Amino acid sequence: MINEDFSTRGRAEDVGRWYVNRFVEKVAKNLPAGASILDAGAGESVYKKYFSHGNYKAIDLAVGESRWNYDNLDYVAPLHKMPIEDNSFDAVLCTQVLEHLEWPRESVKEMHRVLKPGGKIYLTVPMAHNEHQVPHDFFRFTSYGVQSICRHAGFREIIVTPFGGIWARWAYEMPRGLSVFLPTGIQEKKGGSIGAVGIALVPAKFVVLGFLRVLQTFFLWIDRFDKKKDDPFGWSCEATK
Repeated sequence: MINEDFSTRGRAEDVGRWYVNRFVEKVAKNLPAGASILDAGAGESVYKKYFSHGNYKAIDLAVGESRWNYDNLDYVAPLHKMPIEDNSFDAVLCTQVLEHLEWPRESVKEMHRVLKPGGKIYLTVPMAHNEHQVPHDFFRFTSYGVQSICRHAGFREIIVTPFGGIWARWAYEMPRGLSVFLPTGIQEKKGGSIGAVGIALVPAKFVVLGFLRVLQTFFLWIDRFDKKKDDPFGWSCEATK
């Protein structure tokens, strides 16, 4: 059972995760039948369903989210000390994980170690994100930071691609402003009675959400005109051992 299936989130609902999901779908599509892939920092193994044509294995320390179900893991271990033999996998997938590791460079070196010669690593990392899964949240990355980590781990043919540009990033950031509202928009007083302020916020929340959706649609459309794309939500990276 998976408690949080973020692979089903739409673009307007979660712009950042939408980009990551599309990246993983592309990786799965290009993975040859029967190839072995290690999902490093897999969490609930949400992406396992995309790799039914290959030999999918998952590893995680199982500390990120208390509400997640970690029963689908093949290994429970830190990524900088993986209990896996050298040259074991054709590919390594690592999505939105490096920011949660105290030892990201050492972990990517481990991913290099467990890959077969010629194997590929597929990474995604955020450059913009609020603190999450605290206290297990340590870093944000630029494209040059990703390249440096992969290069020093021994990877070659490193290709870093932005997840959109500044306008896509704004489309991602704006809905986070809804955090000022309670999840239901209703605030309960002690004893279970409903607060008047909470009731008043319900229509306000829906008005703001509707306005944000319009802005998101416009920002995602206009993002095509950002040619530099040096201020995105985050990055994807593909590199070869």
